[in-house]
Amino acid sequence: MRYKESGEVHMDFHRTTNGTIAHLRKTHGDQFLDEVFRHTAREVYRSIHEDLKRGDPEQLIEHLTYFLDREKGEYALEREGETIRFIVRKCPAIAYLQERGIEVDPAFCRQTVVMNQAWSEGTPFEISTEVLGGGRCVQTIRRVRS
Repeated sequence: MRYKESGEVHMDFHRTTNGTIAHLRKTHGDQFLDEVFRHTAREVYRSIHEDLKRGDPEQLIEHLTYFLDREKGEYALEREGETIRFIVRKCPAIAYLQERGIEVDPAFCRQTVVMNQAWSEGTPFEISTEVLGGGRCVQTIRRVRS
């Protein structure tokens, strides 16, 4: 996996991300914010998108599980035929913010939704993200064509 950081985890990164999302949303709007997320998915995490275009979702799964494990998130991974369901019970980023009394920006989870959409565009997959609130979501990766 290309996107694998090692060393000490500095969870305050999530405070910065939350603040940046809030600033961009308030000063430039949701459309601009979505474009930043799409660009991040397509350019920064390019190899994930390229693998998905080739029909291989494993790098995305490895990416998601690596960071949730590293930051002590709680999740389940379910596979059923051509469908992979990633069920996040405790998002470590949201938990970190909430434990410190930091208001989670309303668009914080939007990054997951929009990046998943961008990753799936032009691929044989559909990725849906159901945000359940409180740091919980269900991300479903489903093959829709061969």
